[in-house]
Amino acid sequence: MKNIYTPIFIIGILLSLYSCHKTDSADFISTTSTTSNSAVYNTAMVGKWNIVSDSTYVGAGSGNHAVDYAGTAGDYFIILANGTIYTKEGSQLDTLSYHMSSDTGIVISSFGVILNGVPQVSKIITYTSTSLVIASPESLTPGGIFWRKVTLSK
Repeated sequence: MKNIYTPIFIIGILLSLYSCHKTDSADFISTTSTTSNSAVYNTAMVGKWNIVSDSTYVGAGSGNHAVDYAGTAGDYFIILANGTIYTKEGSQLDTLSYHMSSDTGIVISSFGVILNGVPQVSKIITYTSTSLVIASPESLTPGGIFWRKVTLSK
């Protein structure tokens, strides 16, 4: 029985070391206006996007499993230039905030794992005028895998 606890303890220590780091403010791109600093938003992504698929993991422990949602007519992500995203999946409505951390890095509230109160930087995998794919980093925790990938089209 003692042999089972040793790997679990080591994994727990490694996860806590991974999750306990300070985010450098230089990781976030900002522009300076004459009055204040403001976050950068990718205005090229602005508009209404149809949901093709939304893949994620749900549940905890042995119940943790992948779920692939296929978008239906009327499902959308509306991305605004002010850092707001409105989503509709089936009957579920949500409002998210976002900012760009780099050309391909995007921080979206409630998208993937939030460590120490800070959402992780997701990656824009594909971006064209008609296709947008965003994926969060895959995180292995004692509760299971956490990850999300959304595929959008215009």
